[in-house]
Amino acid sequence: MSQVTIYMDDDAIARARASAAAARLSLSAWVAKLVKEQTPAVDANGYPVGFFAEIAAQSDAWKDFPQTESLRANEGSDLPREAW
Repeated sequence: MSQVTIYMDDDAIARARASAAAARLSLSAWVAKLVKEQTPAVDANGYPVGFFAEIAAQSDAWKDFPQTESLRANEGSDLPREAW
């Protein structure tokens, strides 16, 4: 388990201590609980857990999105590359 030092003004620390006491938790446990509740769980790559499953579940939402070929159909030819 790691240790973290944070700086708070007197009002913030008093409110945190009061909230921790009301929850019957140590200040450290209360802060850890708050962080876990307020931040999403992430996978090994840093994406929120279930992110790709949610995207896949919504795949019908963009089934009518035009394909690359139709988007580029009216573009002209690229300019020739410069010789180095």
